[in-house]
Amino acid sequence: MSTRRPTSSRAARDRAREAREQAAQRRRERRTLIVVAAALVLVLVGGGILLQAWRTSRSPSAAAVAPSAAVTPIAISNGRPLVFGSADAPVTIRLYEDFHCPHCADFEETYASTLDAAVAAGTVSIHFYPMAFIDQGSAAAANAMACASEAGFGPAYSTGLFANHTLQWSTAQLISLADQITGGATPAGFTACVQQGSHLPWVQSINAAADQAGVQQTPTMFIDDRPVDITTLTVDSLKQKIADAAA
Repeated sequence: MSTRRPTSSRAARDRAREAREQAAQRRRERRTLIVVAAALVLVLVGGGILLQAWRTSRSPSAAAVAPSAAVTPIAISNGRPLVFGSADAPVTIRLYEDFHCPHCADFEETYASTLDAAVAAGTVSIHFYPMAFIDQGSAAAANAMACASEAGFGPAYSTGLFANHTLQWSTAQLISLADQITGGATPAGFTACVQQGSHLPWVQSINAAADQAGVQQTPTMFIDDRPVDITTLTVDSLKQKIADAAA
């Protein structure tokens, strides 16, 4: 003889089945969300890697520079900076920068025109120390800067280096930048200088000179051996400091 189970038992089983189905559905939704999130992360990371690769390996572009008088080629001497401007200028500015330093690139964008105008006016001579402490690209760029200064187009080359400060600075990139600046008339001596790393010992000597001067960060500026607080500097205050030093 059979007996019928109470209706309440069937209802309990139905509720249990619904609960299991809902739990399974939630698990499927969580798995879907995890997969979508992981895919999104991969897209973002992959895109960031591709963007960074493009930024660091693309061809450089020469920055526009104001017309200026011809620059005299500079003899490179260990421990000695690159000097731009008249030796008779009443004000000497010592400037320590790294071509891979983003703060230096910002400094150049803000103050380069003011400094260039003071040099052109004969008021300032700039003693430039291109340091190389960030990475190998810094050293390669500083060596190329010495090569360019030796070849007579240092200031324009410096502007181009800072305008492309995110680049890895391979030999090909450094030569490409020079070709753009010289209109394709890059001296063979410059190309050989870059390829051979001819002035890398000089770059190391500049680092040593900066250490001896107590320079611990870039950019660092001295006006007539007086340190300048770059964190509070403005274009107007820089002009005033130059005027005061020249008085």
